[in-house]
Amino acid sequence: MSANNLFEDAAPIAADSPYTCLADIIGDDRFPELDSRLRQGEHIDIRHTYLFAMLRDGEIWLSGHYRRYGVELIQAPEDYWYLKPNLGSRNLIRSRKLDELQMITGQVLAICHLDPEQLEDSGWITTESLFDRLRLLLEEEHLCRLLERKKINTQHDQQKAMDVLKRCLRQLARLGMIRLDGQQAERFQTQSPLMRFAEPVRAAPLTREALERLVSTGFISLEADSEVADDDTSATAEPSDAKPVESAAEIEAQEDTP
Repeated sequence: MSANNLFEDAAPIAADSPYTCLADIIGDDRFPELDSRLRQGEHIDIRHTYLFAMLRDGEIWLSGHYRRYGVELIQAPEDYWYLKPNLGSRNLIRSRKLDELQMITGQVLAICHLDPEQLEDSGWITTESLFDRLRLLLEEEHLCRLLERKKINTQHDQQKAMDVLKRCLRQLARLGMIRLDGQQAERFQTQSPLMRFAEPVRAAPLTREALERLVSTGFISLEADSEVADDDTSATAEPSDAKPVESAAEIEAQEDTP
């Protein structure tokens, strides 16, 4: 792709942008941090003040830059940024499909994010309350399989199930979708990137109720694909003995290497 093609569809440069070309952005001392976070699948929002400003000011060059790697730089309606694998090209940045537990948990947390009551207690949600909500929305056999247990009616089984759920939450936190209160994952705050899980029902008049129906019916294809950029093999979730499921989309963990 030539330099002319790279910027062919670019929007006019903002008058106050500190960048005049891609080299200016790459030369920014914070670019390695931004690039690393995006490649590892993290969603960048206003919490990341300087990195967010870099994306806003340098979008016209960064979009073309990442397109050459086979991924798209996306700005969501809720004003966060992320890299999305382009299924029609060869991706030079690794990607990984979210597993079923991560997808369903993300849906449930998107429901929480849309609930005004979650603003109470500064928006903190306990992992125990999330576990209780999953039990309400899912058949017990299905939930047991997701949490790698044969049953969850004893204190020991529930503790083991909670450990699996916390592992899932740590992965979602690494993607910037929630904020953990410490590494023990006992409680967390929802963040706007969770709305990526609401894509199929954005047009629904009652989005919360529509999401609840998706969870209860087992529909987990939240976008045209369920991949996230994930160029950090060290952070891959621990292997599970759970069997893959049949669903509207393939969701088994996967990494694509160049």
